[in-house]
Amino acid sequence: MNNRIFVIISLIVLVLIGCSQQKEENVEKVVLVKIYKVKSESISKYMRATGSVTGDEDVIVYGKVAEHVKKINVTPGQSVKQNQILVEQKNEILKQGLDIASAALKTGEAQAKLAAIDFERMNQLHSQNAISPQQFDQARTGKETAEHAFEQAKSMYEQAKELYENSFVKAPFDGVVAALYVEKNQSINIGQPVVQIISPSKMKSKIYLTGEDVHNVKAGQRVSIKFPTISKAEFVGKVEKINSSIDQMSKSLEVEIAILSKDTRIKSGMFGEFLIETQNITNSLVVPEPALIPQTEIKIDRGTGLQNTFKKYYLFVIEKNRAKMKEVKIGIANNGQIEITNGLSIGDSVIIVGQNIVKEGQTVNVIE
Repeated sequence: MNNRIFVIISLIVLVLIGCSQQKEENVEKVVLVKIYKVKSESISKYMRATGSVTGDEDVIVYGKVAEHVKKINVTPGQSVKQNQILVEQKNEILKQGLDIASAALKTGEAQAKLAAIDFERMNQLHSQNAISPQQFDQARTGKETAEHAFEQAKSMYEQAKELYENSFVKAPFDGVVAALYVEKNQSINIGQPVVQIISPSKMKSKIYLTGEDVHNVKAGQRVSIKFPTISKAEFVGKVEKINSSIDQMSKSLEVEIAILSKDTRIKSGMFGEFLIETQNITNSLVVPEPALIPQTEIKIDRGTGLQNTFKKYYLFVIEKNRAKMKEVKIGIANNGQIEITNGLSIGDSVIIVGQNIVKEGQTVNVIE
């Protein structure tokens, strides 16, 4: 009797468990998703290249006198004016030479003037036959000799002045000190780099393009610029110059980019990424690229028997609170966004989170 009661109870329990499981299976699972409302937007296509920044005027000033550094008047990053003295070299001996040359010049000038006056007087007397031809020739020779000596004195003075002036390293134009290559009391040789000056008013960069990119770039095109050392900032430039020929060794084309953004954070020598806009489409339908579900399909050519693979792209949209898969055609992509050329309409709700777990016709719940 007890065994019969146990069997009956066990059967009842099994029936109840089965009913519970069947009830759970009949309850539809709702998937939580996030959506993107399709609207008309613009999207651009870019070519990418990298390069370093330089000033439009970027000059290294070299030493012209072999002497020690007496004084340094600037520091890197400092703004300077044209002809401002940046570095002074020891020049006492050069100053003495200039003073001697200056005195010799004054003496030569005075003697040339005196000889000219004497010759004029002798010339008048000669026209009156008051002096002999020999005396006149002596006056003329004296004038020519004095003039020659004066010219030599001027030449010596100019040389001495140039040597003295060369002991002062000056800024060739208004700009900023980019680098300083010497220290106080250091000996400088002729032709040794002393200081680098750049013009920050107009910065530029040279990039090199290859392949199809070469044919898509034109002067005046807009350029977006990013620098790894300046986070979360984007700068603007334009294509300034394009080389007329392709380098045969590298098969690349040199392109000069003018940086239009005025920002003191942009320094000469900085490495940047340059994005040249080659195509812009307005009034297009654009969605986040992760929303796409690519599928590779294979078709067999009946004539050749060869397999051809091609990709199709799908999206999930929401219709009446249910997920519906749509095949779409894609266009250009940029920065995580992609153009949809066919298959979507303005106002469609595209699933952008949950699209990889939802199924066709499944009920969805949109979350913010």
